[in-house]
Amino acid sequence: MKLPRNGDVPFTHADISLAQREFGYKPTTDLQTGLKKFVRWYEKYYGSGKKSDH
Repeated sequence: MKLPRNGDVPFTHADISLAQREFGYKPTTDLQTGLKKFVRWYEKYYGSGKKSDH
């Protein structure tokens, strides 16, 4: 199977219909924004991992 160059999968089994129906879940954050927010949180929480020479 040939995979896309961007690393994305052609199909996912993710199904949020139950969360939408039972809890009124309506995602509002797109993937790019969510990833940026996660990276900012991760670096703040765990540090950037960069070591200082001082």
